[in-house]
Amino acid sequence: MNRIKKSTLFLTFFLAVSLLWSFEKTTASGADFVIDENQFTYYNDGLTVTDTTARNGFAGKMINTSNNWNISHNRMDFSGLEPGKSYDVFFRVKVNHVSANPAGDAFSFGVWDNTYGDFIIPQKSVPLSQTQDMVWKEYRAGTFVPNLSVNQLVFFVAGTNNASQASEIYVDEIILRPHDSIVIQDSSFILHNTSVLTSSALASDNSAAVLYNGAGGNWNIQAPIDGSKLRNDETYDITAIVQIDRTDWHSSTGDIFGVVLYDSTTATYLVPPKVYSTASLETQDKFKFYYGIKINAAPLALDPTHIYHVSFYQVNNASQFPSIKVDLISINESQINDNPNQLIKAKPYKISPGNQDDLNDSTGITYTLSTPQNISAKIVDSSGSLVKTLVSGANQSGTVKLSWNGRNNANAIVPNGMYTVVVSNAGGDLYKKNIQVITGLSLNAPNAPEPFVARGTWFEGGEIPYPSSARISYLNNSFQDLKDANMNVVSIANWNGPTALYTDTLDRAAAYDIKVMAFPMAYSTFANPTLANDEIALYNEINNRISPIKNHSALYAYVLKDEPMDLDMDHANVLKNAKRITESIDPNHQALIDYVAPEYTEFHYGVQQTQTLLTDPYGAALGYPVGDFTHYMNHPYYSNIDYKPYLDFLHMLTKKDIQNRAPWWTVIQNFGHEPTGLRDPIAAETRAMTYLNIGHGSKGFLYFIYQTESLWEGMVDEHYNRGPKFTTVQTLFDEIKTLEPTILSMTKIANVATTIGGGNTTSSAHPHADVTTHENLATGDKYLVVVNHDCLNMANVTIKIDRAKLGMNITEIRDSLTNAVIPFTTYPDRYEISSLPFAAGDGKILKLKKDTTQTVYVGQDIDLSMFGGAAKNNVDVSASDGKTAVKVVGAANGWDMQWFWNKNQLVPGATYDLYAVVKIKYADDLSYDANGKPQFVTPSGNAFSYGVYDGTTTSYPFGTQTMPAAAMENMLWHTIKIGSFVPSQTNNQYAYIWPADNSSNVYAVYVDKLYFVKQ
Repeated sequence: MNRIKKSTLFLTFFLAVSLLWSFEKTTASGADFVIDENQFTYYNDGLTVTDTTARNGFAGKMINTSNNWNISHNRMDFSGLEPGKSYDVFFRVKVNHVSANPAGDAFSFGVWDNTYGDFIIPQKSVPLSQTQDMVWKEYRAGTFVPNLSVNQLVFFVAGTNNASQASEIYVDEIILRPHDSIVIQDSSFILHNTSVLTSSALASDNSAAVLYNGAGGNWNIQAPIDGSKLRNDETYDITAIVQIDRTDWHSSTGDIFGVVLYDSTTATYLVPPKVYSTASLETQDKFKFYYGIKINAAPLALDPTHIYHVSFYQVNNASQFPSIKVDLISINESQINDNPNQLIKAKPYKISPGNQDDLNDSTGITYTLSTPQNISAKIVDSSGSLVKTLVSGANQSGTVKLSWNGRNNANAIVPNGMYTVVVSNAGGDLYKKNIQVITGLSLNAPNAPEPFVARGTWFEGGEIPYPSSARISYLNNSFQDLKDANMNVVSIANWNGPTALYTDTLDRAAAYDIKVMAFPMAYSTFANPTLANDEIALYNEINNRISPIKNHSALYAYVLKDEPMDLDMDHANVLKNAKRITESIDPNHQALIDYVAPEYTEFHYGVQQTQTLLTDPYGAALGYPVGDFTHYMNHPYYSNIDYKPYLDFLHMLTKKDIQNRAPWWTVIQNFGHEPTGLRDPIAAETRAMTYLNIGHGSKGFLYFIYQTESLWEGMVDEHYNRGPKFTTVQTLFDEIKTLEPTILSMTKIANVATTIGGGNTTSSAHPHADVTTHENLATGDKYLVVVNHDCLNMANVTIKIDRAKLGMNITEIRDSLTNAVIPFTTYPDRYEISSLPFAAGDGKILKLKKDTTQTVYVGQDIDLSMFGGAAKNNVDVSASDGKTAVKVVGAANGWDMQWFWNKNQLVPGATYDLYAVVKIKYADDLSYDANGKPQFVTPSGNAFSYGVYDGTTTSYPFGTQTMPAAAMENMLWHTIKIGSFVPSQTNNQYAYIWPADNSSNVYAVYVDKLYFVKQ
């Protein structure tokens, strides 16, 4: 199925715009990792000698009479290096010249993968012309990412058999130096005319250069590139970190600035003059923080001997864009890894099967064969002895995926140590890769969060200033806004900066009784693929990030990832492991992931099982009328997805595991973003979507977004003045704050009511008001959430409640917000509320108070008799007593759940209504059409049959009835009236639930209870 187009769509719309934030606010370079002669391995004539000019007084020495790798360093453990960091490999070498002007090559060097049998960094020779007699010099071999494997790597220096020109070769150190970009800060810019440096609270160094627009097109900001830092064997990409000033956030249009890369040495343009405008892809979005703009389209070859300038020039559009600020220029190697792609991949390379915590307990092994061939794959230990046969003489071709669980051929877990996967054919070994078995982590179980209705917003952390005074002022003003809007939580994206930024944020949040959900440097942390290779490295990385903040009173949760949009199990497992490790380090705060889109939410949440399901459901689509919430994201890929079924699908995901207490929280649409097909909802639509989310099961609400950013309008405008959306959210949160106890007490069940009126007047999408049903498990009271779909006009809504589906009598109906009594009329088959007035887009929670004077006799699941593999007393947090009976549907089913009631509990001769509370789990939640588009499953066939049987007379007091699977909402309890009759005081009668032979549509049938109600 085609996922590329959809991915392109979503890449323009991350809630946390991390991909646009090309240069993080902090740039920390690690120290050199130095290997000296104490760790060298010598061959032939290589040896350690005293050398007072060496850094520690000793060096390795070899005679230049061969091409042998006589000085080397063998290494498998790179845990001392920063995970995922690229490292430049340098050798500090000097040679002894025999003549004044020696010819030929002095020595060669490189990095060899001793396991895989190929170069990590190709062998290079250094001409004698690039050396000085007995003068130490660092020579760069190349760049690599050492954490990508645990193979044995050999760092070597070889002779050139050229002793007549260079007699001895000395090696002082092998240096692994963190690879960094060339950064040109604004303080190094050459400024002309009106351009000046100015303080800027959001710039990486608190200052930036200003380019003022106007007539003339002058190159007023010029960033000189230091040629001494360039390499002539590399190509480069150039990124400018800029902030764009607009006269008017809404209407400023046209040209913004120009840029050029000029070679002064040759008087030529490497990047011809280019003007960026509001029509340019790079500058069409609006951000108040600094973000990266890539200057070049194709990689650039830069000559270290030339003089280059990245120059910014004016455009004559100062009335729309008075200026731009340039923080820095970053020059990055286009390809920083000299290691060619190896054709076998095992992730993670370090596994810990011994602790059996499902964290890196096994490894995936992938290799690619260009032609069909007979293949064997095996695991051997460090001595080469066979440990496990994975494949034996199988004909394979293309991409092959295997796995190893750390067990040998006897199915015993192997001891800790290094093992090698070897893939071979008749001609010999094709590929090798090391896998290290380690002890691994010991994880702690997290504490379940207390029930909590989130009232919050999404917050752009990139707008938090650097300087302390500006930062405190900004945070005070922002958190005052949040408090005044009746919020209790804020989710911060792009929370990047020094430790003081995090602690200041939390301190200010605490001062305003606001809880924070965020993770420091989340994007750079969890976008690091090498952390998947080593759980200990992942643990250390997470621990370093959260240790300064984990005990802060204002911290509520960690948000690890915004919108994972892939079906990649490796990625899903990395996030799962990150969640578990985070909650193990800090068991008092849950780790969250914000999910989006049906298939991605189902996939990732199914793997990660966060303690709260946080999702982004949006209903107001561009091109569709007010109140029409039927076109999710307005994209053809999701043409089968309607808003309300999508809400039910998301809520259902938390209920599939019957022991799962995870609430479902939603990020409510309060913005428009045209590239993704979303339009700006009016206030009544934001209200309607809020109450629709309440009605369909949401327990937390975060409005997107607080600040005005990109192409969306926030609760505060670009000058941080409160706008209409602030008032909308403030009013809604005032209501939700009052309704919090009710919302927490409600468990969504199958709907028992219908409505007349309150339909959408702008389209036929929603002919009547929305209504959903909920139950308070503690009291038995039930609730209706009713939403007026007319978002332009008030409406009178008539509500009819089916008494058979309700399964109880009621004594009163109240508005849960106002506590006003709602008049209703009682009919034999229904309760009816006539012409209840609703404002445009408004919602109401109506409490149906249970008649506690009714005579009820209940048979809980523990009282039932089980047959055919059905089981009772299963923990089910949504059941009336916390337990349920379940039958997983098989090929043949019978009267598998039966209730033989106690006759003494019933009044002789009285007529009773008999009810069953039943739910089903669909066999599949999503299906895909011929074009690969996801759609929600509507099961076919029957779910189960039900009735009462008289074993004494071998007859039925009334006939067996069937329940279509499509009539049962997925994982919601339905109250089903089995029938009305006078139970016998002498005969052997019992009720039964008979699952249909329909396992392709129904996975399981659950029974909470059966009960009698005396008429």
